[in-house]
Amino acid sequence: MKTTTENNTSMQQPIPYAKIMALGFFEQFEQDEIYFNEFGFQYSIISMELTPEIHLDYEKETRLCFIYRSKNVNGENFTVNKKPVNNLETLIEIIDFFKNEKEK
Repeated sequence: MKTTTENNTSMQQPIPYAKIMALGFFEQFEQDEIYFNEFGFQYSIISMELTPEIHLDYEKETRLCFIYRSKNVNGENFTVNKKPVNNLETLIEIIDFFKNEKEK
């Protein structure tokens, strides 16, 4: 299944949860009774920080991944840009790119 995003006409392919977690994403659970009653599981934030300004988020409900660029202003992070990650292969390339940059 491919999904069109609101802000981008490119097509995204859902990425399985197990693949995301195998890549090293972190899942933080939040208590939200309304969310649990709607979806049948606890709300969680699934993300990976690539740099202090760039991170990846995974939406468990849609199985889609996005890359965010943020800016810290007076101690608060504000999203500057959000782009969809089209598929698992692209996601792996993005992670490898930033991983290689950190190792230099």
